[in-house]
Amino acid sequence: MGISKQIFFFILLLCISLNAQEDSDHFFSKYDSIVNHTVQKKETLFGISKKYGLTINEVIKFNPGIQIDKLKRRSVLIIPLMKKNIVNEKNEISIDSSLKDTLTKLDYKLKDLSVEKFKRINFDIALLAPFKLNAIELDSIDDTKKILKDVNLTTISINFLNGLNYAIQELEDLGININLSVYDTENDLKKIEKLKTIDFTKFDIIIGPFISRNFNKFNLDNSSLIVSPLMDNGVKFKENVLITTSNNSLKSSKVFDIIDNEIKVTEDQCAIIISDLNNLSSKSRLLNKFPTAELINIDEQNLFVDPKITDSLMGINKQNWIFLETSKSNIISSVTSLLNSQKNNQRKIRLFSTVSSENYENPNISLEKLGNLDFIYPSNSKPSTSFNFNIFYNNYIEKYGNEPDRISIKARDLTMDLILRIAVFKKIENSFPYGETSYFQNKFDYTFIDNFYRNRSFFILRHQDLEILEIEETNIE
Repeated sequence: MGISKQIFFFILLLCISLNAQEDSDHFFSKYDSIVNHTVQKKETLFGISKKYGLTINEVIKFNPGIQIDKLKRRSVLIIPLMKKNIVNEKNEISIDSSLKDTLTKLDYKLKDLSVEKFKRINFDIALLAPFKLNAIELDSIDDTKKILKDVNLTTISINFLNGLNYAIQELEDLGININLSVYDTENDLKKIEKLKTIDFTKFDIIIGPFISRNFNKFNLDNSSLIVSPLMDNGVKFKENVLITTSNNSLKSSKVFDIIDNEIKVTEDQCAIIISDLNNLSSKSRLLNKFPTAELINIDEQNLFVDPKITDSLMGINKQNWIFLETSKSNIISSVTSLLNSQKNNQRKIRLFSTVSSENYENPNISLEKLGNLDFIYPSNSKPSTSFNFNIFYNNYIEKYGNEPDRISIKARDLTMDLILRIAVFKKIENSFPYGETSYFQNKFDYTFIDNFYRNRSFFILRHQDLEILEIEETNIE
C-alpha cells in the first residue's frame, strides 16, 4: 500500500473510531487494508457485504450516506479488508469449516481424509433438469408466451448445474471421482417418457427431475437413489426417494411455537392477519390463538393492502402483531413498506410469517424495512458471510461469470452432502443416524417417514437491523 493510501486509511479509521467512540487499536487489529469496490448493475449491499465477509453495518460505517436499498451503478465504495478474509491470491478452492464439521460428525477428521479412508471413491451421477434446449423455433404467439413463462426454469437448471459442477471439483480435490451425465427433460412429459427407456440402474444417484409432475412421471422402480432437489409438495414417495427440502408444515409449526412463546394474548395488543387464498390453514390456526384478530384477505384481483385499512385497525400505545401469510413478492414488498410508514413511537409493530418463501430475501424487498419490523419467518436456507463462503463466492464468479444464487448454492451443498455421506458410509442410509450436517447455506438431517427419506432440518430467521440471524435450532422430532 502506498504512503497516500496509508495516510488516507489512517484518517478514515481515526474518524470512524472517534465517531463510534471505539479505540483505534481495535480497528487496526481488525482491518489491515482497504479496497475500492465499483458497484455493478443489480448489485445489492447484501451481496457486496457477503463478497468481502463483512456485515452490512460495517459497509455502511465506512460509507456513510449511501442509499441502502438503491446503490448507484459505478459508484465506488470503500471496503475494509479484515486480516482473516483476504482472498487467496491463487484463488484456490478451499475446504470450508462447515465441511470440516460435517466430516467430523461423519466420524472422520479432515486431516485423516485420503482416498484410502473412503469406502467409495467412484460415482456415477445423473442430472435431469428442464434446460429446454430444444426450444428454438416458435410457431405461434401462444408458444412464445409459454416459452417466456418457462424461461426461469432454464435459468434454474443452469445455475443448479453450475453449483453441482463446482461441488464435483471440490470432491475431486479430495480424491473422489465423479462421472456426471446431464439429461434435458425439456419440461415435457413425452420427453421424460423417452428418457425412461435409458438404463438408469448404472447411476448411484439420480438428481431430478425438478418439477413434481415430471419427477413422478420419471420415478423408476429401481435400486438407484432418486433425489428431489427443490420440491416436496406433490411428490409421490417410494423407498428410493430422497426429499431434500423440509416439509412446510414442519416449518410452520415451529414458527407457531415461537409465537406461543413470545406473544401473550392480552387486551393490550392488536393482531392483524393478512392472508391470501393459498394459506387458509395457517390463517385458521392464527385465528384460534387470536380470535379477535382483524382479517385482511387478499385474492388474485386484490393484490395490495389499502393503507387506510391497516391504519384504522392498528392500535395506539399497543403492541401490534402482524401476520403476513403469503409468498407473493409484490404483497410482501408493499406490506413491509406500508407497515414501516405507519410505525412510530406510539405504535409498535412486529411482523411474523409462518409461510416459508424465498421471496422474503428478494433484492427488491428492503432489508432495512424487514429489520425495522423484527421480522420472523421459516426458511430452507440461511444467508452466509463466512470467510470460506466468500472464497467460494469469488471463485464461482470467476468460473461462471455471475454470482451464485440460492439454487446454485443449494446444488453445491446438496452434492457435497450426498457424495460424502456415501463415500464415508458406503450406503447413504448408514449415515442418517449420525444426525445433522451443515454447509454454506443448507443443512440436512434425514428421517425415514412413510417409506421415504425426508430432510427435517431448516432455519427460523429473524431480521434485526440489517442482519439476518438464525434464532434457534429447528430440528423437529
